[in-house]
Amino acid sequence: MIAAALVTAGLGFSASAADPPKKMDEHWIAPTRAARKENPVPAEAKSIAKGKELFVMACLPCHGATGKGDGPVAGTLERNGVPIRPGNLSDPKMREHTDGALFWKISEGNSPMPTFQEALSEEQRWQIVNYVRTLAVPVANTNQETKSEGKK
Repeated sequence: MIAAALVTAGLGFSASAADPPKKMDEHWIAPTRAARKENPVPAEAKSIAKGKELFVMACLPCHGATGKGDGPVAGTLERNGVPIRPGNLSDPKMREHTDGALFWKISEGNSPMPTFQEALSEEQRWQIVNYVRTLAVPVANTNQETKSEGKK
């Protein structure tokens, strides 16, 4: 049902080759109060596995299997007649988003992304947040000191 709604949301849209599609999360910022909301669901193996199942059903059509925004309907999405690409959930910058901000975005949606507030329970949305956290590639630490640095 949810996956069908997502696919339906993507049908009938055509991407223009003239302008590169914008990212779905560009300038999409959760309200401060929502961003501060704590995740009540521990990010444990069971929660992450359930989040993955839900992600595959509800998010994969647009965000793709690895969250890169390359799902099967990603190229068909538009907002106000402008082609748009789903956010890249594997981008290391995703680590800058709080769990509360991700939960708010999943709950509220942002056309063409539907709202999942009624389609998924609060626990299910938090489970998706926990899974999405596994998709963001860790940032390499480029400021590592060697043992010889600082010694004279």
